Amino acid sequence: MSDIVTCPGINKFVRPTPEYLTCPKCRAEVEIWSDEQETKCLECGTKVSREVASCLDYCEYASKCKAIIEQKRGAES
Repeated sequence: MSDIVTCPGINKFVRPTPEYLTCPKCRAEVEIWSDEQETKCLECGTKVSREVASCLDYCEYASKCKAIIEQKRGAES
């Protein structure tokens, strides 16, 4: 078990899960992973972005979480 204590908001970046948005142009369902901010609609090619900012955009501890995320991604490579 890790000794690093983090906020719950980091979970979606460390253990990404698929989520679904509606394409604003063609209304198709678009898969986006929880650690992505933007993706492309496979039906019409439109870029689809999240409307809500993540805690990494405003939290005073975001730099610590970003370092943890990079460390986890490096360990998976």
